[in-house]
Amino acid sequence: MVDSLSLLAKRHRSVLTRVGILGGMVGALAAIGYLTARVHPFIVLIAIVVSMGAFALLKRIELGLVAMLLSGVFVRFRLPTGTASEIVISLLLCVGTLGLWAIHMLVENKRLTLKPAPTNVPLLAFMATVFISLGWSKAFRDVFVCDIGSPFVAVASAVVMALLPATFLLVANLVQDVRWLRFMVWLFLAEGLVSLIISLIIDLGIGPTYTIRRLVFGNGLVWINTHGLFSMWYLSFALALALFNRRLHWAWRAALLVYAAGWVYWGFVLRTSWLSGWVPAFAAVAVIAFLRSKWLFVVLVVVIVVGAGGYYLRTQFQQEAEVSGVTRLAAYEVNWRVTSKHLLFGTGPAGYASYYMSYFPMEGMATHSNYIDIIAQTGIVGSFFILWFFVVQVWNGYKLRIGLKNHGDFAESLSVAVVAGTVGCVIAMALGDWLFPFAYTQGIVGFDAAMINWFFMGSIWALSHSLASGVTTTSDIYITERAPV
Repeated sequence: MVDSLSLLAKRHRSVLTRVGILGGMVGALAAIGYLTARVHPFIVLIAIVVSMGAFALLKRIELGLVAMLLSGVFVRFRLPTGTASEIVISLLLCVGTLGLWAIHMLVENKRLTLKPAPTNVPLLAFMATVFISLGWSKAFRDVFVCDIGSPFVAVASAVVMALLPATFLLVANLVQDVRWLRFMVWLFLAEGLVSLIISLIIDLGIGPTYTIRRLVFGNGLVWINTHGLFSMWYLSFALALALFNRRLHWAWRAALLVYAAGWVYWGFVLRTSWLSGWVPAFAAVAVIAFLRSKWLFVVLVVVIVVGAGGYYLRTQFQQEAEVSGVTRLAAYEVNWRVTSKHLLFGTGPAGYASYYMSYFPMEGMATHSNYIDIIAQTGIVGSFFILWFFVVQVWNGYKLRIGLKNHGDFAESLSVAVVAGTVGCVIAMALGDWLFPFAYTQGIVGFDAAMINWFFMGSIWALSHSLASGVTTTSDIYITERAPV
């Protein structure tokens, strides 16, 4: 049946294309007219741009990934859902790119396939577990528990939790050339430079601060996103390229070190109390130093422990221990009252909030820990698959880095940065919900900040597949390494 339809489509491709374009235009015009009368005009503009971009993505699906990188940092427009949460554009781009990828596979390969990787099974199993837990939690919910908010929340949470690993699979399977990876990394670093400059201007009160603050955080058109682990990835890529990529001109490497120092100043000196921001970043820096030189690692650990640790103890520790430390332990204890009775598949996405409000509304607090959240929402089954994923991700990433050792090129730098960033993510999961945003803390808008972690963790498999297939030769990797970025 599929083969017959495929043969028929090939014979009448030109006619079907014209019909599709005409039908798409008619549908788009009707949608634009409807939106213009009822929705904010900026949303209409986004719809038009996305529709036009779809034609480009049919030829270069990788552009969907580039658009996700850009929108996660700079696009502030969101679609209303009728609840407190809003849908961010990066999530829509992720769904659209997934759809185009699926269509491409069905047309070209006649089936849905993934490139072989040991991360495929745990990720697919976790995604399946998320939706199983959604149904399981409804079927085995305590009779005295009542839903809070909209029923849309649980479904939306499940979709977000599944789309984040899907982002990993998108990058790992769609990117087939190291040159695309190099372009994305340098684009991301450029985004970080803009974010750093604007953030420091605001933090340090340089120039027309009030005007800039209104543009960035008010109703203006400028937008930067520095939430989550953006700063960790900026720092990781900058240091890895500076310390490992000998193909770069010394001036570029020096500039990258200054860039990294800027993010250390932004993330630690100006935000010392933000443990979930700078601790994962410093852990990633320590991993990069270890992979570069054992002596450098020892020196850096001493500096971090004595310098940064001492400064934190003198300035923030007592306050944070009283406010954050005590409340977190209390939140874990309250969560265990619910989770201990729903260990297999948990209480479902966003589910334990309903138990809190039904049984102890005055004691329930967000856990601010992805490890606690995952076992609470998806049970020991979901936790098992996530831990499995991180074990194989770190181990195989490290093996690839060993295979690229002393190459002194972009590929080696990328492998180092992703291994370090993955270790940072493992630590960050204990300090916040930066990899799986919880519905009643970050909400759907947290997809922007969470997506970047899965995006770049997946890039190491794109690198591995590209090098293994020989699509990009060694000379191709280096040919534009010294070109201006």
